[in-house]
Amino acid sequence: MEDQTPSPSPSPHAFLETRADLEPLGQSSVVQIQLPSTVTSFSLTSRSQRHVVSTSAACSNEATFIRTCLASASSIYFSKSHKYPRSFLWRVLDNNKVLELRSIDLSKNDDETNEATVVLQFGFPSTIRKGGVALADNGEDVLSVFALMKSNELFTLTIQTRFFCDVAASEESPERWSKAFKPSTFTLSNPHRLIAGSPEQLVIALGDGRLLRLIRRRGEDGSTWQELAYNDGSWGSSLRGLVRWQGSNTVRYDGTVLDDNTAIAAAFSPSQEHLLTVCANHTLKIWNLEKGRNVFSMDLLGQQRGPQDIQRLMLEAGNPEILRVFEAEGAIEGDDYYAMTYSPHDGGQFKIWAIRDADEGRRGVRFLHSEVILRPPDPDPNPESKVVWKMADFKIGQGDRGTGMHLWVLMRSNKRYKTYNLKFDLEDLPAAWSSKWTSAASSGLGQWPLPQPVPYDARDAQDVWLEYLLYPGRYSYAMLETAVSIYCSARKLDYAIDAKTTLRNRVCSAIAAQAASQPVKEEEENGTHFAQYRTVMQQEWSLLYQELQDLDKMTWQVLTLAFDDRSDMPWHVFAGGCALVRECSRLEAISQNAPAVLESSIGLLETRSIEDASGLEPKLPHELAILIQGAAKFRDTFSPSFRRICQTQLSSELWQEPIYRVPDRIGNYYDSCNFGEEIADPVISDLKKALRPLGGFDGLTTEHFLAVIHEMPSVMAGQYSGLTFSKFGFKMLAKGAQDMINKHAQMLFDLLVFVVFAEIEVLGKDTLTSNLDTSVVFMALVEQLKRYEMMQWLAKNNSTRKEGYNKLSLDGEVTHTMNVTSPTVLETLFATDVSPQLVEGRLQSASLSDTIQDLLVWTIGGNDKSVTFDQVPVHILCNLLKDKDTELASDFLPFQPCTPWAMYIRGRLHLSRGEAGQPTLDYPQISAGYLKPEEAAHFGQGLPFYYRHIYQLFQSASCPSHTIRFAQLALQLTPQSSSIEPDTPLLRSLFHSSLEISDIQTAFTALTRLPQDNQTNLVPRMVSMLLGLPEGPSRLLDLPWPPHLHGAIDRYLADQSPSELKLPPKPATSPERQRKILVAWRLRHGDFRGAAAALYLQLQITQKHSKKSSAMPKFRLGGSDDDDANGVGSRELDEAYLTVINLMACIDNEQDRSDNTDGQVTQRGGAWLLNSTKEAKRRVVTISDVRKDWQRELDRRVVVEAGRWGFGMETRNEEGMDSG
Repeated sequence: MEDQTPSPSPSPHAFLETRADLEPLGQSSVVQIQLPSTVTSFSLTSRSQRHVVSTSAACSNEATFIRTCLASASSIYFSKSHKYPRSFLWRVLDNNKVLELRSIDLSKNDDETNEATVVLQFGFPSTIRKGGVALADNGEDVLSVFALMKSNELFTLTIQTRFFCDVAASEESPERWSKAFKPSTFTLSNPHRLIAGSPEQLVIALGDGRLLRLIRRRGEDGSTWQELAYNDGSWGSSLRGLVRWQGSNTVRYDGTVLDDNTAIAAAFSPSQEHLLTVCANHTLKIWNLEKGRNVFSMDLLGQQRGPQDIQRLMLEAGNPEILRVFEAEGAIEGDDYYAMTYSPHDGGQFKIWAIRDADEGRRGVRFLHSEVILRPPDPDPNPESKVVWKMADFKIGQGDRGTGMHLWVLMRSNKRYKTYNLKFDLEDLPAAWSSKWTSAASSGLGQWPLPQPVPYDARDAQDVWLEYLLYPGRYSYAMLETAVSIYCSARKLDYAIDAKTTLRNRVCSAIAAQAASQPVKEEEENGTHFAQYRTVMQQEWSLLYQELQDLDKMTWQVLTLAFDDRSDMPWHVFAGGCALVRECSRLEAISQNAPAVLESSIGLLETRSIEDASGLEPKLPHELAILIQGAAKFRDTFSPSFRRICQTQLSSELWQEPIYRVPDRIGNYYDSCNFGEEIADPVISDLKKALRPLGGFDGLTTEHFLAVIHEMPSVMAGQYSGLTFSKFGFKMLAKGAQDMINKHAQMLFDLLVFVVFAEIEVLGKDTLTSNLDTSVVFMALVEQLKRYEMMQWLAKNNSTRKEGYNKLSLDGEVTHTMNVTSPTVLETLFATDVSPQLVEGRLQSASLSDTIQDLLVWTIGGNDKSVTFDQVPVHILCNLLKDKDTELASDFLPFQPCTPWAMYIRGRLHLSRGEAGQPTLDYPQISAGYLKPEEAAHFGQGLPFYYRHIYQLFQSASCPSHTIRFAQLALQLTPQSSSIEPDTPLLRSLFHSSLEISDIQTAFTALTRLPQDNQTNLVPRMVSMLLGLPEGPSRLLDLPWPPHLHGAIDRYLADQSPSELKLPPKPATSPERQRKILVAWRLRHGDFRGAAAALYLQLQITQKHSKKSSAMPKFRLGGSDDDDANGVGSRELDEAYLTVINLMACIDNEQDRSDNTDGQVTQRGGAWLLNSTKEAKRRVVTISDVRKDWQRELDRRVVVEAGRWGFGMETRNEEGMDSG
């Protein structure tokens, strides 16, 4: 028998793992349902035992984290249904008392509107047995879940798939969909493992070696099952098996004693007429379920074993993943189906069993390829290695008629694991087995170097560590909260989760509190001790990281391997997460395989010769691998501080406008990073040695570097498939994109520093070297690095957009609320536009890699050649502003190009932040979704329209000076002959903005350009502003007001004058001042009659108050106490009479009168009337009437001076004057 052990040389990495945690995908999406043990208690407790939880809470210690967040058993069930959802991840939590179910479908049809984001957690009254969970379906929208308890109860849960899409759907009473049944057979035998063939047929392996078959009619609820017990000789219950079991070889597992005939692995035949089992005694048995008997039995390796060998060959009872049944219709004529088994004995061997007619026993079952020994691949073939690897699981992809089949094998050693793939044809399996194995590389998110303190770095340890630990997808929310809680508990620090504070703030507070508690060295107590504080902070962050690493290792401990036959997609299932295994892109395959492996793996990897777009000489994959890995080793020699300097200088190089020639830029970068002092001679020697297969530095060509760049995604190959990603699919797509972006960016950085160093230190000293044009390579790398640095920013920053992550409506008890991890900007802005690819003839694992590359291309502009890269950052900034995320938008500013459109959007950002910046005066060339339709209408119509848009922006931001500037520009650039008339809103805005900054002349100009009806309405605002200024009255009189506004101004000034004779005089800022301004206004415009009317009212007020204070001369319009010996303000009164008389003398003969009445003052058409408070009496006042009044006043004074007036005379004289 030929030993077909796989080649001891390393298998090439053709696949890559993409991990995802199991954080909830939506708010309030976890539903916990506690199930009672019997049906009779459902009606009383079902609703009270249902809780809706937003997300998983943090745990206070490691034990609680393991119990609530890590599964003891888990796998993925792929439904027969073609409808979404059809992929269900189940796991057992909380000391085997909780069964959790969730959908992990990547895609769905476009017409599917529901999102299966609900997580169902079923709490059982007893502990779930190991191997006691099974799922089945009939291709409908119903999922049958079976759970076998240690209390010997069998729970049947009939779950509608809508339960995963709607929280309210699970409010249905559990008595309708959950039933418990206790088989009577369990009174004599303990159950070991549960296998589901369909919702109507179950098989339970019993610990005494028998099988218990449970069947029910279709439509029955699972409260009762028909029991059929089988043993080796006959079907039906038999005490004979029990007697034999007590005296045979046994093994203890999960608290029970198992007979050596106990089935530890089982699988149904495709027709479900037979059951294949692998027993603990190293035998394969086939059972006819209808006849109830064992029809075939043979040693797994086909050898004859004696009773004395049984104990040595006993298999582990906890490893059921050693048997698989598959079909290969038409592969070999006469074969019905096939089985593949694995035996860990004799060095570990796989066997393929061809089954033609199982009921014929050994005549109907035979070994396929019995002439060879099929051993699993060894991850560590070194004979001196003491690491023991075990085959943990394997799956088979069936292919077409026995061709193009895939064998996936999961090897595990403690917490380490590795997955292998073999593509083969069933008939030619031995030829492929020895040399065609490929493997899958693990996820790359956790493989990045830890933050290291760098002297003189602008960022402190806190910023660097926060960026590392909070990188999206690196650690789950529950893991972070638990690690911080454990960290604080070990140091007796207070730590409580407060909804008002963010995780970032809580982590910083905990670290800062511990660092502040550290004692200061005595010699530094009087100094700054900043260096010590920095060191302490680094140490504390490192300790927190260690807590995280301990939790992380437990979280990503692999449990099983799952495989979706429909999509040919393999999955890794971990204790706290899952990972899909996708095919590597060509550049990923080149970068993660050694050159020698690539050179010997022609035909296994899709790494044909590579040439750049210009059609230069093609390069072989292993040549590029030498260059890429040599540059990576060169970068690994950098100290943390030197690496940080190189990255900082590179950012300046990428995003600043170049002002030097390319050779000078290379030299400046070399000098600013100080390569000459940092790179030692041994590093140069090692680099030359690494490049020796290419001919050293002299063998490097421009084509080598351009071929690497050409292999990076640049064209979207996918077409519309009619599918869209689910929320979980978007999450997986983003994780894969993160991994690919980071690796490509690191690769470009490695090549750039390598080129800079090679140009100055090596190539620059050899003038004969002409194969490598470093200027061309440098510029190509810089342009590509721009794209990837921007994509790195998108992949590491969480978006605030809530679109697609809406809260679900609830009708249940909410126990607590946490923030669901926000999607990244890459997901919200770009991933939603990419659809899954389905390429005929390719695995979906390969199509997913193509979709990830499509996402990268779409992020930088897609296939539209009219879209330049400079437009992409501006588009992103527009969307951030549209989402009102000014903090992220400000952080994204360094990526903006120096284009008019970028400057305009930059100005919009400053406005949204309340900073009165000035956007560019040139109108942009494109628009974006950020602009509203009414805003976009201003573009492409010339500068006048654009400036109108700009002034509107400043007006909405309350920036009057900038509003004035751009409104004036819009008016100035509007041609006089143009059909575009200065619109009223623009002039009104200019008018109001000018008044805000007291720009009277500009406001007056805008006012006079408005239509007359608008001018009249705005006059009060203008006059009011003028009257409030110290020099306002003079400006009011000096402005060239149009005649049609005189009346409006006059009316406004009259309204501001006192209208009550009872009002006492006020200071200069009172309405009395307004009356004086009114008089001055009327005199300036020749309205002597109006001025006289206003002054006559002032005369009446003065006279009235003079009479009331005739004995006590306190009230005066002006002057001093010595102005008049009689007091009573006689001089002011005389001046008032003289002024009124002189004004009335200036009136034409036709207008030599002033309308007046007794009482209150009103205004009619510019003439002043005195109206009685009771009824208006019109009265004409002439110049002679005023003179008579003055004469009576003089006579009154004479009487007063002579002391010849009696009681009541004052009143009579006053009444006589008023009526005179």
